[in-house]
Amino acid sequence: MKKHLNIKWRLPVTKVQAVCMAGGFFLYAVMEIVSAGNRQNVFYGEGLKRAGPGRGESIYEVLVKGLDKEQEDKKLLIEIPVRERQYTEKEAVDLFDRMETELQTQMLSENDSLDSIRHNLNLKTRLESLGLSVRWETSNPELIDSFGTVYNEGISDGGKEILIIAEVSDGIHKRSYQFKGKVYPPVLTMEEKQKAAFRKWADTIDTKQQTNDSLVLPDLYEEKKLKYFKPKEGSYGVLPVLGFVLAILLQIRTQVEKQKKTRLREQQLLMDYSEVVSKLVVYIGAGYTVRGAWERIASGYGESLNNGRRTIRPAYEEMVKTASQLKSGMSESRAYSEFGRRCGLQPYIKLAALLDQNQKNGGKQLRNALDIEMASAFEQRKNAARKLGEEAGTKLLLPLLLILLVVMTMIVVPAFLAFY
Repeated sequence: MKKHLNIKWRLPVTKVQAVCMAGGFFLYAVMEIVSAGNRQNVFYGEGLKRAGPGRGESIYEVLVKGLDKEQEDKKLLIEIPVRERQYTEKEAVDLFDRMETELQTQMLSENDSLDSIRHNLNLKTRLESLGLSVRWETSNPELIDSFGTVYNEGISDGGKEILIIAEVSDGIHKRSYQFKGKVYPPVLTMEEKQKAAFRKWADTIDTKQQTNDSLVLPDLYEEKKLKYFKPKEGSYGVLPVLGFVLAILLQIRTQVEKQKKTRLREQQLLMDYSEVVSKLVVYIGAGYTVRGAWERIASGYGESLNNGRRTIRPAYEEMVKTASQLKSGMSESRAYSEFGRRCGLQPYIKLAALLDQNQKNGGKQLRNALDIEMASAFEQRKNAARKLGEEAGTKLLLPLLLILLVVMTMIVVPAFLAFY
């Protein structure tokens, strides 16, 4: 029987381990096939692929066979740098011919055209898809700098002309482009115009008070009385929401802990049931009445608890309560019935029914019934212990699977990236 139990204990773990090992072998086989195909590409005409223009050189590890004259089958691992591909003259001419239109389109950003520049330009210094670098210059950096930032707050409504120069290169070929544009002041809303005018007025006052420790803003502006306030540094509207969420989480936590305590109590009741029944059988067999055996078990639990030799157990706590009820004058039938109701589990309800039936019909068959119940109780305890062990083993599977997944990812991902 014990061997059979061990087999059932290990069977779920063994299946998962088998799946994990099979997955590892399968991934190994796939990676070997893929890498073998990539290794053969070097020798069957495809060669070592170059990176595109502007992408930098690539480093390949190649096993070379036949270099060693003494050991012809020996393979040497050699790193071979492969430079990036270059544009041919025709490709460079065709590419630079169409770059003028593309540069003009992409630099506009939010502007309608170069003849009406009011917002910052998008001056990219690198065109990754084409492998080209771009160097920008302007005829008036104080109006538009090389990063595309437009400084147009103080210019007149008639605008100012500017020349934008772009030098495009792929490292070998080079071409310059010139774009004429005109910068106009930004289009402001009424609110933005009010803010700009007030900032200009405040700047004038700041210049006058520059020797003071602080800037004092006047109460009057254009014959209007002003009031100044500090803006809110942050919004606290999220705090009630956090309080509400916290209250819900605390309620959920309370319910979870309550369910956990209830489940733990039920497990302890089931584990103690066989011990309670066996003690009743021993004391009744020794000549005690049911009540005397009950009170003897309750008093023994109380003494061991006071001496620190036993932890609190719910089954015995309920027996102590029942013993107190019996001493206070409650009938045995009612006391045993309430004991079964408080425990709430089917075995205890059955035990209470046996004891109640003994009070009504006499105790001739009680000993045999308790013997049968004791054998059943030990079997239930064995099943409960086995179930707890299976649950503990199942809880360990998830961390093991996560560790396996992480290890496989660390091995497989770099292997795949090495081919691209």
